[in-house]
Amino acid sequence: MINELQLEKIKEFALDLDWNLAFGGKSKGNRHLFRVVCLVKKIIDEEEFLQETDSSIIEAGAWLHDSGLAKDIAGDALCNIEEVTAFLRSIGVSEGDISLIRHCIEAHDGHNSALSIEAKIVHDADTLDKMGPLGIIRETWKRSQMGWTSEKIASHLKSHLERRKALLHTEIAKMMAEELNSELVPFFLLLERQVGE
Repeated sequence: MINELQLEKIKEFALDLDWNLAFGGKSKGNRHLFRVVCLVKKIIDEEEFLQETDSSIIEAGAWLHDSGLAKDIAGDALCNIEEVTAFLRSIGVSEGDISLIRHCIEAHDGHNSALSIEAKIVHDADTLDKMGPLGIIRETWKRSQMGWTSEKIASHLKSHLERRKALLHTEIAKMMAEELNSELVPFFLLLERQVGE
């Protein structure tokens, strides 16, 4: 179990990585981590069987899930894992808890299978923040930072949302994603027409 002081230090560390190092400091003020933390809490509250989980591990994983962006904007989730591990040890987090948090980081983007319930919840919350209109904005911004053209981004967006939604684990996250994406049909029809002109 991670205590409140440790969680506060984890939050500060994660925000420093996200705001000052990720994307060369271009994401300063980005609220993604805050939204993911709120979403993990909502998933836990809504899914009754999850209320027995260690929410401190899930919250720590939510704060730290994007720590790899500090070194690799293409998204290698584990490229910064040794620095994160050293930090967690320095604030007295147990090796067992570090292992669970590392797995949340490793599995948050769907490139690696989420094997623990904690990793599944962090994955689902991160994915939900990438759904709907906000998801389109986030993915467009991220891909533009990687040098993608507008046309390439436009052709990628719909399949990206569908692929991410298909990887959700919890029922509440699946319902939330459905709601977030339900209004996007006209948007994609118009986008296809614009790009095709």
